Amino acid sequence: MDIASLRSRTGRLIHTHSSAYVPHIRGSGFSCARCGWCCRNNFDIKITQDISRPSNAISIFPDDIRRIIKGTGLQWDEVAQPDIYSCLSDGDNIWAIGWILQRNDAGDCIFYRNNECTIYEWRPMICRCYPFFMGERDVEVMHCEGPGNEMTQERAGEMARILKRYEIKKLRSYIGIIGQLGDRLSFASLRALPCNYSGDVFVCDGERISNVRLARC
Repeated sequence: MDIASLRSRTGRLIHTHSSAYVPHIRGSGFSCARCGWCCRNNFDIKITQDISRPSNAISIFPDDIRRIIKGTGLQWDEVAQPDIYSCLSDGDNIWAIGWILQRNDAGDCIFYRNNECTIYEWRPMICRCYPFFMGERDVEVMHCEGPGNEMTQERAGEMARILKRYEIKKLRSYIGIIGQLGDRLSFASLRALPCNYSGDVFVCDGERISNVRLARC
C-alpha cells in the first residue's frame, strides 16, 4: 500500500457518483436492528500468523473522537486508545497506527450499555456505515442482523453518500499516516502489544503524532 495507489483510488472514488452504490445497498434490505453485534467481540480477525484482532476493535478518526467528546463531555482517553493491534517498533519506540474505541473488561465497546448504543447520535463514521464497506469492485456487506428488510431508495442513497465520504476519508487518513511513519512503516515489523504492556506509545493518526502512556492494555 503506497501513497500513489491510495491517491489513485481516492481519485476514482471522488469521481464516482454515490448513486452507483445504491442498488447493492438497497438490495441488502438493511435496517439497523440495534442488536449490538458490531459492538461486541464476536470473533477474531487474523491479521498475520501472530496477530489476531477482535472483531470490534473499531478504528476511528480524530474527528470521530472530537464529536463524541463534544456530545458526551468525556476526555480523549476515555473515548479512544491507541490501536494496540496495529503497532510498529523501530527498535527504540512503539508506533501505533491510529485509534480505536475504548472497550470494557468484557471486550465490548464501552458505549454499548443495556443493549443499546449510548452515543448513537455521535457514533463514529465506521459505525454509521456498518455493515457496508467498499471492496475492490463493489460494496461488501458484513455480517449483521439487519439485512433482509425493506429499504427505501432515499435511505439507500443516504447510506451510499455516507459510505463514499467514509472511504475517501479513510484513504486520506492512510496517506497521512504513511507520511508520518515514513521509513518506519514495514509490514514485517507489524505487531500487537501484549495485554500487560506499560509504557509510551506514539500514535500516528494522519493529523498529528501523539505521545500516549499506557498503564495497561
